[in-house]
Amino acid sequence: MSVAFVVTCEHASNAVPASEQALFTQAESALASHRGWDIGALELAHDVASAFGTDVVATEVTRLLVDTNRSERHRAVFSEYTANLDDATRAALLTGWWRPHRDEVERRVAAALLRATTVVHFSIHSFTPVWHGVERSVDLGLLYDPARPGERAFAVRWAAACRRTRPDLRARRNQPYRGTADGLATSLRRRFDAACYLGFEIEVSQRFHAASPSTWRDLRADVVTTLCEAADPLRP
Repeated sequence: MSVAFVVTCEHASNAVPASEQALFTQAESALASHRGWDIGALELAHDVASAFGTDVVATEVTRLLVDTNRSERHRAVFSEYTANLDDATRAALLTGWWRPHRDEVERRVAAALLRATTVVHFSIHSFTPVWHGVERSVDLGLLYDPARPGERAFAVRWAAACRRTRPDLRARRNQPYRGTADGLATSLRRRFDAACYLGFEIEVSQRFHAASPSTWRDLRADVVTTLCEAADPLRP
């Protein structure tokens, strides 16, 4: 078996293109918050990519413009700032920002399968530790499809690595979201067979980024360590 790795970050930025600035004149606080982007996710994505010898495919605009981790017809692909735009304008946003990212990731996976028997895709995200006033009971999550044997086995190894590396962490499988919910990895599972494509979302609480530079640095290193341990049996 040979394996290749693809690392993506769908909510890497809270940037608004100059051409769309008028849509966000009252959105400064939303753009700066977890609603506008996944805080810290791009930094973690670069660490993961470096460990696995690849680079990061990242979305360069805020998810409030168009969400590249949602399917084209999902009700949340557009936010409250763009959902009420006319059909032509929304189509232009999909063409200009959503489709290039999705197509590039799919192209990377397909190209990797020309040189490897298996592709492991890590989609890197972060989440707010408090949701609707309730503190979440998870620090680190690995989202996957338990019906796909390769993904399930990887997740079991990852959970064991987390217990060894950071027993203090509340590391959970398929939390704080379901691994089979609408998302980029879910879409790619429909395109690529379970025998050759393993797709995961890595979800990290933003509390680590907010705590201190050393806390955030240590957490990122531990995420890389656990992913590498889980991936070791796949490597020749």
